[in-house]
Amino acid sequence: MGSESSTGDGRAIGRPVEAAKCRVVALDAMGVIYRSADDVTDLLVPYARSLGCRLEEDRILQAYVECSLGEMTSSELWEQLGVAGDDAEYCRGHELNDGVLDSLERLEAAGVTLACLSNDVSEWSLLLRSRFGLDRYIRTWVISGDIRVRKPDPRAYDALARALDVAPRDILFVDDRAKNVQAARAAGLSSILYEPTGPALDVARETGRDVVRGMPALVRLVEAS
Repeated sequence: MGSESSTGDGRAIGRPVEAAKCRVVALDAMGVIYRSADDVTDLLVPYARSLGCRLEEDRILQAYVECSLGEMTSSELWEQLGVAGDDAEYCRGHELNDGVLDSLERLEAAGVTLACLSNDVSEWSLLLRSRFGLDRYIRTWVISGDIRVRKPDPRAYDALARALDVAPRDILFVDDRAKNVQAARAAGLSSILYEPTGPALDVARETGRDVVRGMPALVRLVEAS
């Protein structure tokens, strides 16, 4: 279990997950809980464009990052983009990934403590978890807009462990970005790369120790630990 693994394109992602440490599971939001893995490109830019925003995409991204670091409110973000944006209207563009609610219910029933560590705007995170009823299952939310630091900064993982009041080694962290998985492992968390779609895993990776595909597969991994 101490060898280094990699994604399909050869990027190293560090020490494989240790399945015995699955009593506390922390999920990324975008790409894991929610369908869109790149909400700026998929949702924010098109929404802002529909309201008449003419800023370059990199400027929209910069404004979003500042907002997701708590440096401005969502209202101030819409002002920066020069549009009359509405948080609730924008958030309606998000969808849950397949099987999320059923999987969260199964994990909770199995006695797993659930958390979310996400790079997100504080106001949007609140709206989304309320809209989908996620607070019923996930009671610890560590959001970059609240803690003023974004993954893969090590301080984000420290904030997660403090919020859960557990040792980092007791957390299984699930993220769809290899750099965040690698950073979590460097911070002492067990972590696994999440891939919701794609070709079947090869035999060497089929155990789910380094890659898990879909929420039902994550549930099976945790239940088997």
